[in-house]
Amino acid sequence: MLTSEVDPLALAIEAISTHGYAIIDNFLPSDQVERLAEIINKKWLKGQMVSAKTGKIGLNHHDIRSDYIAWLETRDPSPAVQAYFRQMEMLRLLLNTQLFMNVQELETHVAVYPVGGRYQKHLDQFSHGASDNIQHRQLSAVLYLNQHWQTHHGGALRLHLNDHETLDVLPQAGRIVLFLSAKFWHEVLPASRERLSLTGWFRTRHHLPL
Repeated sequence: MLTSEVDPLALAIEAISTHGYAIIDNFLPSDQVERLAEIINKKWLKGQMVSAKTGKIGLNHHDIRSDYIAWLETRDPSPAVQAYFRQMEMLRLLLNTQLFMNVQELETHVAVYPVGGRYQKHLDQFSHGASDNIQHRQLSAVLYLNQHWQTHHGGALRLHLNDHETLDVLPQAGRIVLFLSAKFWHEVLPASRERLSLTGWFRTRHHLPL
């Protein structure tokens, strides 16, 4: 995990350029992370989140994933939400100017994994049978909002680096994981407590043929 006084955006760009993924702590100030967690908890308690669907076929499959989500809008007036979108926009600009990724849009949802919830091994970008949104995802971004998370709680994001190596990342508050959407298979392991996150994808725009 990368933690230092260096700009987290600069650390992210360097790691993505070198490895195709980045794990950065303190991506947002702790008070903003706490406010984001409060927003998700309110949505959860008010029943404003829905059972997530699998992107490939668009149906509920609790045997594949068991999280609940609500899409996050850029027009949301919350200062914490706006701080998140500002930071992600600065990251988008750096991805384009330094890594030439040509990403134009960010889609984000908030997510809650109940106790024992998981998401089986999958890719965030695939083509066969996928919607345009999924086909055009270039970089995945997961920001965690879980205070005082310990190893025994479980709930790691398992990145499959290649056919033989995996990397487990604990969902600690303020940590963001970024990875190339078409390259890294990944899964969410079960946890002994609820697990909160913001999950986003930087996308290229879909251009209809003339």
